[in-house]
Amino acid sequence: MTQNTETLWQIGQSGKGGQEFLQAGGWQAEFTYIVGSDDDPINQPRMPSLLLVPGLKTKPKRGRKELFATDKLNIQFSLPQSYSDGELTLFYNFYGSETDTLFVDGEPITELVGAGERKLNRTQTPLPALSAGKHTLTLTTAGGVGGKHSIDYLKLDGVVAAKTPEKTQETMTKPKETMAKATTPEPEVTVDVPKKSYVPTSQTGLQDYGYWYDYCRKQAKKTEKDHKPFRRGRIWA
Repeated sequence: MTQNTETLWQIGQSGKGGQEFLQAGGWQAEFTYIVGSDDDPINQPRMPSLLLVPGLKTKPKRGRKELFATDKLNIQFSLPQSYSDGELTLFYNFYGSETDTLFVDGEPITELVGAGERKLNRTQTPLPALSAGKHTLTLTTAGGVGGKHSIDYLKLDGVVAAKTPEKTQETMTKPKETMAKATTPEPEVTVDVPKKSYVPTSQTGLQDYGYWYDYCRKQAKKTEKDHKPFRRGRIWA
């Protein structure tokens, strides 16, 4: 499965042979470059473009200043998060036949053998696990024909961590709402019963005998309630 990566920092441009680097500055036995302190690290990095074998100093050409060079190049950078083994990759291109040694926080990681005089060597080196915070990459060189080579560019890529979807408030409260709906009794449904018709018909006289039966029985009870017993001796007109 292909992992997504992002560039954490870059110094110089690939394929320019270090011409965009700051050229004047002289020789220094050790130079420390701090990522983030440069105004334009890609188009005009203020870092030596030449890496020399220790003990070898470059002599400037007649009428020119001594080139910016160093025997030991340190690159300090900070990581916003921790990375596991292999999640960081250093891209380092350089010209020459020398063999460079890469250190991470003072520990040697690998040797990078040059492709030959005036030939470009493109390297990709997985780095060990690094925690969040400050770290230092160091490059030195040895051997070769001329004892020096130009740096093309450096870049550090890191694996992008997969984001887990966050639970929204609506998603968290949805089960409670579902339970509330399940425990709430359903409202009673009332059905409208059509009223019976008592309109006389030509065949039976009435459509609902039960209604008239109850009606006559009620009238009979009412008559019995209001009926006064017969008394002898009452004079009737």
